[in-house]
Amino acid sequence: MDKKSLVRVLLADHQAMFRQGLRTLLATERDCVVVGEAQDYAELMAVCHALGESAPHVIVAARDLPGADSQADWDQLRAACGAQLLLLTMEAPAEEARGEGEPVASGVPGYENALPAIPRREAATLVVPLVRQLARQTALASLQNLAMTVDRLRATSLTPPPLATGPALTARENEILQLLVVGNTVKDVANELDLSVKTVEAHKFNLMRKLNIHSRTELVEHARRCGILESVVVG
Repeated sequence: MDKKSLVRVLLADHQAMFRQGLRTLLATERDCVVVGEAQDYAELMAVCHALGESAPHVIVAARDLPGADSQADWDQLRAACGAQLLLLTMEAPAEEARGEGEPVASGVPGYENALPAIPRREAATLVVPLVRQLARQTALASLQNLAMTVDRLRATSLTPPPLATGPALTARENEILQLLVVGNTVKDVANELDLSVKTVEAHKFNLMRKLNIHSRTELVEHARRCGILESVVVG
């Protein structure tokens, strides 16, 4: 795909592991590319300015991003980057603050203007389609249209498939699987579990053989289909 056709995304969250999970998720999409990351508002602004012509089309940011204290901060960010903004909240907005079926039409508490927002726990399911939809807009995307998109996505996943790590996988293989799909390298997993690199590589080989998976991309896609990635990244 032509680089000019890619949807450029900038991630902002104080948790490095969460950012890595989102990066891994977006990396499986042929039409999306992560152009940068930031752990707080000041760094986010600096990255936006540094990107220049490669500025993001969409910024996915934690609503409670350190340094972003007011509506004015988010307005300044959008003006500086010329990007759409999707906020990730710790929990769904209160029912009384929104109509049923309008999860993205709620404003941030204390903010004057509504901003598109979804719960962090649903990021693995909703971020990719909403990023695409936001990128198509020339102005702030219609909150009603976004709400309809979320409703449609939720309706197709009311009964999520069971975790398909499968009875054939050992407890250790399941543990390594969950660490790998959020972006950890074999060396990272070895350090995390206090194992040798060779041991982790052996477990990785065995679990991929059992699941009939032949690449990291297939492994991540398997985790997404089975709900594993959602539970690890945004749980």
